[in-house]
Amino acid sequence: MRLFFAVPVAETVKRIVSRAIGEFPISDPPWKWIRPENYHITLKFLGETDEKLLERLLEAGRAAAAAITPFELSFGRFGFFPSISRPRILLFNAESGAALLARLAELLEDKLEPLGFERERRRFRAHLTLARVKRPLGREILEALEKVPPLPLEAKQDVGHIVLVRSVLSREGAKYEEAGSFGLK
Repeated sequence: MRLFFAVPVAETVKRIVSRAIGEFPISDPPWKWIRPENYHITLKFLGETDEKLLERLLEAGRAAAAAITPFELSFGRFGFFPSISRPRILLFNAESGAALLARLAELLEDKLEPLGFERERRRFRAHLTLARVKRPLGREILEALEKVPPLPLEAKQDVGHIVLVRSVLSREGAKYEEAGSFGLK
């Protein structure tokens, strides 16, 4: 099974992001937007995982979540990975609460490494993925991306739990199923 740990995105934030995408400066983009029901903030991608590890993964999620108190998370600036000249991922950055998300990701790394999961080498960057770009973009599109405004101040939510998610791939795209939920301290 294909798994990852994540923070779910609140319905209010999903609506705000969907509205922002509806007002996007590019009317017919050369990418496919991620469906709002799939919005999340990835803390740790596990990939294909042996089902025999599920109970230990649930324990790891509980332990990591228990170390952090609930907090507020806000979203703001539009961004991209790895750079504006060659974007592969379009996103909105997490702002307040991003350091606590990074701490959660670090705690998960600590709990999962003994189970055989390799530590992430890249620095954690809390974000909400909007789309994956599969081919190079033209100059006009890149210039339009540089002008995307940040989300409004209302794009915030309380974080009180994290989830272990099972990703089921199909022709219509990924479908996410919750495999576990872990309340923060």
